[in-house]
Amino acid sequence: MSKRMAVALVVAGVWAGSLPARAQTPSGVAGLLPNLILNGIRLDAGTPVPHDAHFTPLNELYVGTDPRSGRAFQIDAAEVVLNFNRLLATQFATFPIGNSSGAFSFTTDETTGLPARSTRSFGPSFGERSLTVGRGRFSAGASYQHTSFDRFEGESLDNGSIQFLLPHNDCCPAQVGLQATGDGNLLNPGFESDIITVRTSIRASTDTAAFFATYGVTSRWDVGIAIPVMRVDLEATADAEIVRLGTAFQPLVHTFQTGADVSRRTFTEARSASGIGDVVLRTKYNLRQRGAQGLAATLDLRLPTGDAENLLGTGAIQSRLALVVSTGTDRFAQHVNVGYTFSGRTDISTYIGHDADLASALLPSDTPPDEMHFNGGIEYAATDRLTLLGEFMGRTLRNVGRLEVGQRVFTYTPQGQPVVSPALESPSFREFQARQGSLTLGLAAFGAKINLGSRALLSAHVLLPVTDAGLRSRITATVGFDYTF
Repeated sequence: MSKRMAVALVVAGVWAGSLPARAQTPSGVAGLLPNLILNGIRLDAGTPVPHDAHFTPLNELYVGTDPRSGRAFQIDAAEVVLNFNRLLATQFATFPIGNSSGAFSFTTDETTGLPARSTRSFGPSFGERSLTVGRGRFSAGASYQHTSFDRFEGESLDNGSIQFLLPHNDCCPAQVGLQATGDGNLLNPGFESDIITVRTSIRASTDTAAFFATYGVTSRWDVGIAIPVMRVDLEATADAEIVRLGTAFQPLVHTFQTGADVSRRTFTEARSASGIGDVVLRTKYNLRQRGAQGLAATLDLRLPTGDAENLLGTGAIQSRLALVVSTGTDRFAQHVNVGYTFSGRTDISTYIGHDADLASALLPSDTPPDEMHFNGGIEYAATDRLTLLGEFMGRTLRNVGRLEVGQRVFTYTPQGQPVVSPALESPSFREFQARQGSLTLGLAAFGAKINLGSRALLSAHVLLPVTDAGLRSRITATVGFDYTF
């Protein structure tokens, strides 16, 4: 697990000197966005009166004992970025990887006493059917999938549509004759009215090789394990532009290049990580079975073996209970799974790669969140060697919080205006705004399983997003192989 480095963030105060600051550089892949947006966008420090760190929210949030005692607009800037990062991390680490149930199910033929296949279908790939693998049977396999994400809450990730706003820190004493409204919008002195808009393009992808094994303890009881090995790649490009609301006539107060009017600069950071993800221990018990009709219960225990700082895991123990109903015929079968995930709590600073005090003050405490699950699908045994599949997977992340695009208004006084009864201006800017709520995600999977001979099986699927909420993937392809002994 990566070590976090403690760094001192020095705030250059005009006339009054420096403000105290303490923060930690976000570590790992999970810390890329907080580090880039909240800490990495700085002006040129070469001026006689430096302003380089005046737009980094980390410097402002530690005034007093409560991180929320800082100005509301600076808190909002950090809250939006950290919530965005948390929602991204939550979905990165829990993207579906498939089930570990064996594709072949066996019973003992009462006439011959020999094992016989229970059904012509090879079963679903992401959901569960009620049938078990069979007493004393062992199934093992592996799968690979590449997932690339392209949208977040309906906004494109890779074209600069994701915009964050960084207002100026409250660095300096108020000038006589200027009055503030008290809501953090009318700033004093006037150069504190400037903001930086950050148009962000993000490339995010995962590659997952998952290894599965299932053993039939009895004819009704299976136990299994899934071990994912993951690679996570995250790259962000931030196009930062100084909007001189208060210094339109003094452009050299805030600039990216000392002595020159440079109001725009691009910042880029990329991180990647590889390793074992969260290992899942699984068990299934068949409560009733008559032909293709059956009822079963499952329990999955997700262990925090993946490095949460690098988006390889959730950082918490999760227990998932589900009820499985199977219906249909030997040739045309259906299944429905309904379940609930109970999540333990993790160190939220590890989960988002940031300081614990700041994270606990600005983010929901349920990290990772509890989840409700639904999976429904059909299996068509076209031949004894080929099964065609269609599945729908839905999950609701409870009280995880949402981000929605809105307009944010900044009221300010342009510097250079008369100090008595100054004229006010109130432009608005587009950005994400945090709100409470649950997040419902949906995926459709289509594929096929082909018997290669004996008890070996090859499978291939595509996963398509059916909702525009949260972090949405492009078309995800997955291939797998398993063998039943």
